[in-house]
Amino acid sequence: MTPRDLCVVSYNTLNGGRDRDGSPHRLTTQLEILKELAPDVLCLQEAKRWDENGGEQVNAVAAALDMEPRLARSASHGCHLITLVRPPRVRFLRFYPDIAEGNFHHTVSRAILQVEGVETPLHVLHTHLDPFSPRDRVAEAGWLTPYGDRDDTLLVGDLNTEAPRDPEPTSWDWLPPTQYASHRIQHPDGNYGDLDKAAMSALLTAGFIDPAADLELPFARTAGHWHPGDRDHRSDYILTTNHLSWQMQSYTVIDTPRARDAADHLPVVAHLHRTF
Repeated sequence: MTPRDLCVVSYNTLNGGRDRDGSPHRLTTQLEILKELAPDVLCLQEAKRWDENGGEQVNAVAAALDMEPRLARSASHGCHLITLVRPPRVRFLRFYPDIAEGNFHHTVSRAILQVEGVETPLHVLHTHLDPFSPRDRVAEAGWLTPYGDRDDTLLVGDLNTEAPRDPEPTSWDWLPPTQYASHRIQHPDGNYGDLDKAAMSALLTAGFIDPAADLELPFARTAGHWHPGDRDHRSDYILTTNHLSWQMQSYTVIDTPRARDAADHLPVVAHLHRTF
C-alpha cells in the first residue's frame, strides 16, 4: 500500500466478540480477519464491556492489531464504539466521543485524523444508529446531515437502515409482527408498509454518498446470515461526501464462511486513493 492509499473498515463485533458464556473464540477469529485486512482506520461497534478494568480489552485489541484506539461510550446496552488508527501512517489530531450531546441511542463520535503525506485532515464520524425506532433513527440522522457537505468526511458504522436502491422483502415471514414498528413504515391508519429507509434517505439527500450505489456494485449483504429465517440486508456502511479528495478504489463486504461464523454482521472495507 502506497502512502496515498488508505484502508477503512467498519465491523459490528456482536457483544464484543464474546458469547454469553464469555468464550472469546469469535473475537479471536475477528482479530485474525482484521489482521489480514490491515486497516488504517477501523471502526468497531458493540464493544461490550471493553471499557472495564481501565479499558483492558480496548488496549488488548489495539495491541493485537498494532493500532491506537479511542473509546466512545454508548448510552445504551454497553454497546461502545471504538475508533482505531494505524500510526505512524494515521494519527489522531482530535477526538470527540459524543458530538450529539447524549441524544443518540448509542453515540456518535468524531475523529479528526492526519494521514501521513496528506496535508488536509480526514474527518471520521462513527456511529451505531437506533435499532428500534425509525423515528429516532431519523432524529439521529438529523445530527449527521450537517456534515453531508463537509470536506474529507466519512460516515462509518452500523446505521440499522437499508438504502433506497436495496431490494424490498418479497414477504414478511422473516420479521415477527412485534418488530414491525422497528423496521417498517407505519401509515396514519396504523397499517404497515415497506421498509423504513427514511434515515438513509435523509443522509443521502444531505450529500453523503453510498459507494456501493455510486460504483454500481451488485447488492452485497452485510447482515442476515446469522439467524435461520432472516433475510439478507445491508446495515453497515462507509459513506463518503461529495467533497472527499480521496477516490474510492474499491468497496467490499467480507462474506466468507469464517466471517459468517464470527458475528451477525460482516466487515465492510473501503480502499481509498489520494491522487494529489
